[in-house]
Amino acid sequence: MRSLLNVKHTLLKPIAGRLLISVPFYNDPFFNRSVVLLIEKDYDNCMGLIINQELNCTVRQALTGIKIDMPVFVGGPVMHHSAFALHNFEKCKLSEEILPHVYTGYDELLLAIFEHSKIPKMDFKFFIGYSGWEPGQLENEIKKKMWVVAEGNEEIILKTPTQKVWEKAVKSLGKEYAHWLEVPKNIHDN
Repeated sequence: MRSLLNVKHTLLKPIAGRLLISVPFYNDPFFNRSVVLLIEKDYDNCMGLIINQELNCTVRQALTGIKIDMPVFVGGPVMHHSAFALHNFEKCKLSEEILPHVYTGYDELLLAIFEHSKIPKMDFKFFIGYSGWEPGQLENEIKKKMWVVAEGNEEIILKTPTQKVWEKAVKSLGKEYAHWLEVPKNIHDN
């Protein structure tokens, strides 16, 4: 049993474009089974967006003036009055590429395209708030086995159904993590 609870770290460093996959044995009430895309990481700043926690409302209901009837996501526990977007539309002037075909940021033109669904292969997610760490805090949480770092990609971030993101991210780590998929969502229920 002890070996099942052992958390093997990947050799990947937490940098922008990488994923943080929550370790199921930690069972944090906010980040339980979360997958966070790091969108900024340097000595002073570390920001990410939880890509698999939908709110029970649409973008239209959550953000004044935006007429998009897609779910809005909880980006994290910091600054719930701030909105963020992830998408695969390369022509947005106010966007920054995080990974191939994954951009953060938006402008009025992109909002208009989202509202009218003009581009059929365009994927996007809107977020309220973000996840943030002070210098050294994330590295400490990784050492405490709260997170495992993985490569990010457009498929997991933008195309995978919300309820399957954590599972798909865990599978991307390889078979030595497959036992995580057997852990109950709330380990205190066992």
